[in-house]
Amino acid sequence: MARLTGVAGPMSWRWSLPLTIKLQLTLVFGAVVVLASVVLTSALGGMLRERVRTDAGRVLTLLSGNAARILANDLMTNADMVALLARREAVWTAGLDSPEAQRTLDLIQATAPRTHLWVGVADAEGTVRAATGDLLRGQSVAQRPWFQRGQDGPFVGDVHPAKLLATLLPADRDGEPQRFVDYAAPVVRDGQRLGVLGVHASWDWVGEVVDAVLTTQARGSGVEIFIFDREGSVIFAPRGQSQKLAAAGVRMPPLPGGGPAVATWHDGAEWLTAATRLPASRALGDLGWTIVAREPVETVFADVRDASRRALLAGVLATLVGALLVRLAAVRLGADVRRLSKAARDIELGVPGARLPPVASSAELRSLAEALGRMTTRLMATQEDLERQVRERTAELEAANAELGRQAGTDPLTGLPNRRTFDLQLDHALAAARRNGQPVAVLMIDADHFKRINDVHGHPVGDDVLVMLAGVLRARLRESDLLARYGGEEFVALLPGATQADALAVAQVLVAAVAARRSAVYGQVTVSIGVAGAPPGEPVAGALMHRADEALYRAKAQGRNRACVHGEDAPDTAGTPEL
Repeated sequence: MARLTGVAGPMSWRWSLPLTIKLQLTLVFGAVVVLASVVLTSALGGMLRERVRTDAGRVLTLLSGNAARILANDLMTNADMVALLARREAVWTAGLDSPEAQRTLDLIQATAPRTHLWVGVADAEGTVRAATGDLLRGQSVAQRPWFQRGQDGPFVGDVHPAKLLATLLPADRDGEPQRFVDYAAPVVRDGQRLGVLGVHASWDWVGEVVDAVLTTQARGSGVEIFIFDREGSVIFAPRGQSQKLAAAGVRMPPLPGGGPAVATWHDGAEWLTAATRLPASRALGDLGWTIVAREPVETVFADVRDASRRALLAGVLATLVGALLVRLAAVRLGADVRRLSKAARDIELGVPGARLPPVASSAELRSLAEALGRMTTRLMATQEDLERQVRERTAELEAANAELGRQAGTDPLTGLPNRRTFDLQLDHALAAARRNGQPVAVLMIDADHFKRINDVHGHPVGDDVLVMLAGVLRARLRESDLLARYGGEEFVALLPGATQADALAVAQVLVAAVAARRSAVYGQVTVSIGVAGAPPGEPVAGALMHRADEALYRAKAQGRNRACVHGEDAPDTAGTPEL
């Protein structure tokens, strides 16, 4: 047996008997094979890790971007609704505490009863004159930011805890105290500001948006979405931890380079993290929110770790096989080993076409080379399988995002585009008209006495009436025209290339077509239409819609069942008498 004898100091040793050539070759070859396995595993593992990190980061960016777009669109929609109702002078004609005003407040809450927890109107001194559920009626809100800012124009307030309503409303869906996002706008009648219309929207709305964005697959992977305010403090966290983490001072982790990156969070855990800034809006400005999506690093790179383990195991097995076979090789073994080592280095460096070469020194060494080749093939196959899984996952998320986008732009009852889609198309049409020097016209269409139908026959019949109106109006418009449901019983039509006179003729046809319909259930339904045209070069969509709205009010005032043009004494175009 070989034994160690100290020579030239305590740290220098030599063998008293030389090792046999077979043992030396076995040890050397085994070391080379292990090194090749480690190099291959490290090189391919590094490539797989970077590819998985990039693709997973793209998915997280897509999720945070979807959430940011939906949140911004919802904020815009609610702000526009409050501003529109605050400008409807007919609602406030009898006063802020009139039955009509109260019905309007109840209607606003009915559009989203789980979100719009409180809707009220305060007079110019800040005293609540009417409110849903009579909450805070007669109390002063003069010091509340929504009242102070809402006097000057449409206002959207950042999330804040309930103050006056803290003891009057139940906790949110996670059992935490209620928090609100405020919408407000000045109530104006005959050019005089009467007060401020305000809506307290529950912060639960954000949780519903996050639930809609996260797919089942994303939740299964541990993906979570947070929201941070302008200063980087957490304002929304999953699993009902929002206020707990806010109280603990949790802040948004830094992201190197600003893009998707592995970040260390407040609890010391590492997460692959991507962030998207909430888009600023013309109506609400920049709230400064940042939507952050994260996924545990363990989940992101689980497949990479498994592949590396399998590769290492394959390398160990190959080493054992090689150690048994190398004892039979002696003459050409060294050359073949060097060729294999060089090929391994080429694979590590990513040399195009690099592969393990065939060997001819012995059948055993050839078997070892084939085993290493199979290991390399298995690693590459694992990489391709991971890439395929990532592509499929990305395609599923993109398909889900496309479906969310389609639903966000369509009215579910009539199948027509909704107000959001119409506003976007109107901006595009005005831009095209400015380029081409063509006119554009808009029809604002409202069902006459629609509330009477709902009150007498019920809301299902009212829904049938809206579907009927959508079909009749769409059938008499051109393919190039856009018909959308604007809200409630209001429809709006965009007529590219039409002058105001052309649009009036179309509106008269629509009035007559609707009035000609009869139903055994609800009888005759009529519509009033406001017509407004934009001459070539009209730059502002809001001004055009405002003129159409004024023309609609004029048609209503002249007896309904007719079309009126903005700025002219249009002839009475009444259809058949109303029932």
